[in-house]
Amino acid sequence: MKNCIPLFLLLTLFLNSCDQKQKKADTPTPQLTSHLKDEEVKLQKMYQKIAAYHTDGNDAPLDSLETENIKFETAFLNCLTKNPESIRYPFDSLKKENIHIVISKDSLFKIYSWDTSEGGTMVDFVNIFQYQSGKNVQSKIVKETGSEDDYIPFYSEIFTLKNGSKTYYLAVSNGIYSSKDASQSIAVFSIENNQLKKETKLFKTKEGFKDLLQIDFDFFSVVDRPERPLQLIKYDDQKKQISLPVVTEEGNVTNEFTIYTFTGQYFE
Repeated sequence: MKNCIPLFLLLTLFLNSCDQKQKKADTPTPQLTSHLKDEEVKLQKMYQKIAAYHTDGNDAPLDSLETENIKFETAFLNCLTKNPESIRYPFDSLKKENIHIVISKDSLFKIYSWDTSEGGTMVDFVNIFQYQSGKNVQSKIVKETGSEDDYIPFYSEIFTLKNGSKTYYLAVSNGIYSSKDASQSIAVFSIENNQLKKETKLFKTKEGFKDLLQIDFDFFSVVDRPERPLQLIKYDDQKKQISLPVVTEEGNVTNEFTIYTFTGQYFE
């Protein structure tokens, strides 16, 4: 019994040491954090020029707005590409500018979304997807839409689903088509062979297999909900279930849900 105590203490010290090393590996060093903070301040000032178009009225020329968007988009992507440790940097100042930044539970998949101010009541967004495979971190502008039309939504949540050795990322996107018409969708991604892959037709519905689940709704039916962005589509990590709100023909979101459960191959 006396011999067990030192062994237990040694094991505890070893595990704590490994945990600390992992935390250090996952956390940017003070020098890198300082560098990213400088980059963040520059990006914040650039985006403030874009956001100002919402408050300055229509006097500002649209070609100038487009130029500012290109500058910001290029600078943001360059910052992420040149600083792979940015995948774990919070960019809190950008969040204060209403730039949506969401990251998976394992910190390997991150999405940055922002309003370009180029739209009207139909809000125009741009997304950067950032993901890590092994030690390799990649960032890219995603021009793909979250639905069948040409509209590009913004992303508000990423749920993480482990299935054996494979990890699925359930990304929730949002469309704003007018002051009244909106949508929320959920699609599944995975990281394989250093590439971000969108899982196709992983949802078994009454109409057949689909690559995403989407609800279209009247925003005014949920305008009194306190959370922003809206959290209409829910995910239960323990039961591996997606809850999709039932919407009436008039577009009103109800308190009823359609439940999709992961079977090990798809959601049904």
